[in-house]
Amino acid sequence: MIIQDELHLISGPLGTIVGLYETVIDYLCSQKGRKPKIIASTATIRNAKEQVKNLYSRDVAQFPPPMIDIDDSYFIKSNKLNEKFGRKYLGIMASGKTQTTAEIRLMGKLLQSIKTIDCEDELKDLYWTLIGYFNSIRELGKCTTLVNDDIKDFMRRLSNRSGDELRYVYQADELTSRVSSNNILRTLDKLELTYKKDNRKNKIYVSDVVLATNMISVGVDVSRLNLMVIVGQPKLTAEYIQASSRVGRKDPGLVFTLYDSAKTRDRSHYESFKSYHDSFYYYVEPTSLTPFSEAAVDRAIHALIVTLMRHSFGYNSEENAGEFIEASECIKDIKRILLERVSNIDPDATEMVETKIDMFFDFWRKKIEGLEEGTELRYTLLGKTGQYSRLLKDFGKHEYEEAYETLRAMRNVDTETRVHL
Repeated sequence: MIIQDELHLISGPLGTIVGLYETVIDYLCSQKGRKPKIIASTATIRNAKEQVKNLYSRDVAQFPPPMIDIDDSYFIKSNKLNEKFGRKYLGIMASGKTQTTAEIRLMGKLLQSIKTIDCEDELKDLYWTLIGYFNSIRELGKCTTLVNDDIKDFMRRLSNRSGDELRYVYQADELTSRVSSNNILRTLDKLELTYKKDNRKNKIYVSDVVLATNMISVGVDVSRLNLMVIVGQPKLTAEYIQASSRVGRKDPGLVFTLYDSAKTRDRSHYESFKSYHDSFYYYVEPTSLTPFSEAAVDRAIHALIVTLMRHSFGYNSEENAGEFIEASECIKDIKRILLERVSNIDPDATEMVETKIDMFFDFWRKKIEGLEEGTELRYTLLGKTGQYSRLLKDFGKHEYEEAYETLRAMRNVDTETRVHL
């Protein structure tokens, strides 16, 4: 059984490469005559039938199926009596003020207000930590400076004006790709700490502000988080839903979306705020992945062939690479396995894929025939240079070596393009 969480993320370049490698994984898992069962879950997907066909070459059976009553679809149940809240969304757009000014005043007011509310520590803890969500690291970096300077100053002014005790905010924590994995784990552990009045005496420091990019959209399930500010409308509706659903998972959540009046897209979302939020699952974008497009096949079809050769047909060790010419029956089987998958997913690409497979086999054959005396062919280079020749090389490296570039990580899927002016 294969369990895939957050299926909607397996799309675009990532999904395209995953769809290619699934060809081999599915075959290797099915060698005893029974295919593995795949269970995939997601809360934000559109055109799931097409995505699953391109990814897994399977038909979709949705569970649970759509219900009869629109107010009870198993996943969502309308609560007309308001006995229990989910999340409340508030849209804010400051006309005549810059986005930065609105950000300072909104976040400063939220942080200081929680301090001054007269309630039990258990209730105050639910809104003590403010999550800031940003669409880019550049915007997040700017807010990090604001937290340490302007937001603290604004909170001091609010405290002086009202006579209430000032809330001391420490340095903002970050959940972004520029932070080391150790610091991310430390921040996630810190989010689990609960607020109490005597925390400072006991040297327990609960997170005051956590600034995050779309890293927070997946897998952060901390039930005490219920307050979020989203700075600018995210590009995708699925991303907006996933990010905002990090709060209000157990108790009533508050999501403030701060729109920039200078951006046309933000103004449009602000003007249609209620209608958009009443049915934002309707606006989830369809995903796209094309595992047998020509560029994807160029990038990885040879890796699938070598994987099948090594893990299914017994040519596993490095020195077996040179025995390829003897494996004529294996070549026929490998072509059949790959082309069956292509004809099921994208029949129009069958001829192109077959040509690419033949090109790689021809390259492999010529590589063996052109070996100098005393040189062995390996899948990857082992030993001293000159003693061995290799079939595969790391992607983007050893430019002048005659070997197939092979992906080592998903970071290699998108490459930089040089532009000459």
